[in-house]
Amino acid sequence: MSRAYLDTNFLFGLIRQADDGAGADFLDWRQRVQVELETDPPVISGLVIDELTYRLVLAWLRDAGDSDPLTTFRQSTATVMRRMRRHLSSLSTALDQLDADLAPTDWSAVQLAQGLMIDPGLGPRDAFHAAYAIGGRCRWIVSSDQGFDLLDRVRRLGPRLSG
Repeated sequence: MSRAYLDTNFLFGLIRQADDGAGADFLDWRQRVQVELETDPPVISGLVIDELTYRLVLAWLRDAGDSDPLTTFRQSTATVMRRMRRHLSSLSTALDQLDADLAPTDWSAVQLAQGLMIDPGLGPRDAFHAAYAIGGRCRWIVSSDQGFDLLDRVRRLGPRLSG
């Protein structure tokens, strides 16, 4: 059993892919994550919630037939967010059911993220995700983002892609 930080791309897949519609690679990845977590609660951050909500709002707009969801969102953010009330409520419920620990943002996380931007050279968002994982004493970052493979203080648990 290990602590794991759940990156946005894993949660996005979890929410968007029903069991019958998920690909075999994702189902395998989800199973490996469940085995690794066992009884430990996962760790997420405010940054994950921000990224997840943004990506989902754009996906929900696309699902509703919007051919340019990014422009729609940028031009009418308040209107779009009000339209998403039902979806946002469902997202809130799903996050509550996840029963995850929320990583705090404090100066130690900021300083660690700044260091991870310099060495090993992570981008800002990935550096913050890694800092939250390290600060949360996680063994794993659950992510499809191979940039996390540069880390030596936490390992990436990603999907095995079939060829």
